[in-house]
Amino acid sequence: MLPAGARLHALIRFLTCPFLRVVAHLPQGARVLEIGAGHGVFLALARDAGAASAIGVEPDLRKVFVAPRSLPFLAGFDDAVRGRFDAIAMIDVLYAIPKSGWDPLFARIAARTELFLLKEMDPRRRLKNAWNRLQETISIKLTRITMAEAIVFEEPEAMIARLTRAGFTDVRVVAVDRGYPHPHVLYVARKQ
Repeated sequence: MLPAGARLHALIRFLTCPFLRVVAHLPQGARVLEIGAGHGVFLALARDAGAASAIGVEPDLRKVFVAPRSLPFLAGFDDAVRGRFDAIAMIDVLYAIPKSGWDPLFARIAARTELFLLKEMDPRRRLKNAWNRLQETISIKLTRITMAEAIVFEEPEAMIARLTRAGFTDVRVVAVDRGYPHPHVLYVARKQ
C-alpha cells in the first residue's frame, strides 16, 4: 500500500489525467512498457484492463520506493528494460526531458514497439494551458514532486513530424481533455 502522501498524489493524478482514455487504446493481452511511470496509476489500470504484462520505469526514486510492490517497477530510464513490447506509453513525461533528447528517445521507442501512446498537453489551448502552467510551476518550484526543470510543450503538428521522423507511419492526434481542466492530447503512433 502507498504511504498517505503518495496515495493522495496518485488520487489527484487519476482525477486530473484521462488515464482510462489512454488505456482504451491498448490492445487486449498486450505487453506494455510505461516510461516515467510515476506512482504506477497507468500500470495498474493497464493490468486491470487486460494487459498481459505491464512494467514501468521511473527515474525518480522517491516514486519507485513508494509504488505498490504488486507493480513491476524499475528505477531508471527507458533503457533500464530490454526487449520489445506490444505498446509503450509515456504520460506527461516529455516536459521533464530536454527537447534535444526527444528525437533520440522516440527513435529508441520506435525500434521497440509497433504502438506508442504519448499523452501530452496541447499548448494551443490557451486557458487550459495557463492553468496547467500554473500547476506545473507549483509542482516544480514549490513542492518538488517532479524532477522537471522547465515546462516545455510542443504543438501537435511539430510532434507528429517528430514521431514520423522516428519511424511511426500513422500518427493520430486524439483530444482527451473533455471534462478535465488541463489541455490533454493523446498521440497514437503506429508503425504499419
